[in-house]
Amino acid sequence: GLYGAYYVSRVEDVCVVDDVLAVEGEEYDLEEFEGYSMEKDELESVVGSPWKLRLRLADEEGRGMQIHCRMSEDYLDIRKGMNVVGILLSTSREFVKLAAMTDFCVLDAVGGPVWVGDYPYLDKDKFLRTLGENGIADSLVDIIYDDNDYYEEEEEEEEEEFYDDDDDSRDDDYDSDDNNLEEGDTGMLQKLK
Repeated sequence: GLYGAYYVSRVEDVCVVDDVLAVEGEEYDLEEFEGYSMEKDELESVVGSPWKLRLRLADEEGRGMQIHCRMSEDYLDIRKGMNVVGILLSTSREFVKLAAMTDFCVLDAVGGPVWVGDYPYLDKDKFLRTLGENGIADSLVDIIYDDNDYYEEEEEEEEEEFYDDDDDSRDDDYDSDDNNLEEGDTGMLQKLK
């Protein structure tokens, strides 16, 4: 069978590379790409291959992952410490080896969630509703406020504007049939039914 689990993590590092095999010394700071657009990707016009975003993630238990996707102007505001959720698939219940992964949602990006990935595998609205139903999204909002070491002062103010604790709009009209988490699951790697 195929097993699925939420992978709830934080951005440990974000950068841009010209090739997925690029080593650390061949990475570019995301800030260097201010004003970037996919339509005017200089690397693609010269060598036929676009710039790629490299995102290093880690969950609270220290399990790390590195993902790559085509660079997009939508990714320019992603910063270290932001919360990320995606779904991992494995043929093993222990997730020893991954069979696939979905696109990832950077939940606390300025201006709203940012989806990272080359293909839109998930129904974005349903995925966010399910995270809200199961309390994952709310627990991440609490983490944002409890752990300010990841953000500079300016970024904290922007996050507070985006996530208002008194704002119930992210919990509106959830369909309880969309609940995919098993009762009693703990930890940040949440198993799906």
